[in-house]
Amino acid sequence: MSDRKRATSIIRSVFAGSALLAVAACGSAATQSKAVEAAPAGGAIAGLASPSEMPGDPSQEPGGMAGLEKAGAAAVAAVQGSTILSVQAENDGQLWEIQLAGPDGTERVMEVDASGKVVSEPRVKDTGETEKGRVMSIAKDAKVTFKEAVEKVSSAVPEGKITHLSLDKYNENTLVWDADVVTPDGTWHGVKVDATTGAVTKEGG
Repeated sequence: MSDRKRATSIIRSVFAGSALLAVAACGSAATQSKAVEAAPAGGAIAGLASPSEMPGDPSQEPGGMAGLEKAGAAAVAAVQGSTILSVQAENDGQLWEIQLAGPDGTERVMEVDASGKVVSEPRVKDTGETEKGRVMSIAKDAKVTFKEAVEKVSSAVPEGKITHLSLDKYNENTLVWDADVVTPDGTWHGVKVDATTGAVTKEGG
């Protein structure tokens, strides 16, 4: 083959290869376009995180305020007409030990996880009639609910997680929701919410 013919053949091969690459690219683009069109509204495309895979609200994490509210609501639903007296975090807030007072002052203790699932059935706490009367008085006098107290504590220490919250008389006089809160850096904060007026006081940190 002459040099001229050889050069012509090479040039034709190059053009043919380029054309094939262009067709393949177009086909790939069309396929991608169809894949996007076929994906349902709000659905995920392969390789992209769906909304459910995106980082969640920190308050929904174990120990967060939302988890505590769910646990409290589940406990009250399990013991109709009850009032929460205290909550104590266990397993870094993945589980809550909750103490409640029934309408007659009978106290019960149970465990609920942060998703609102009852882990253990309510157990009656053996107390005398005097304690029952005191507990009934506390539950009756509290104007600020458990949920409202949690929200006020959350506002006082937005980045913190409650480890303990209880309703009781402070200095044998003022009825308060008394909370222990820990921030991500390990700093402790004590927050008291007046159960009658809703006033908040904070210490620590």
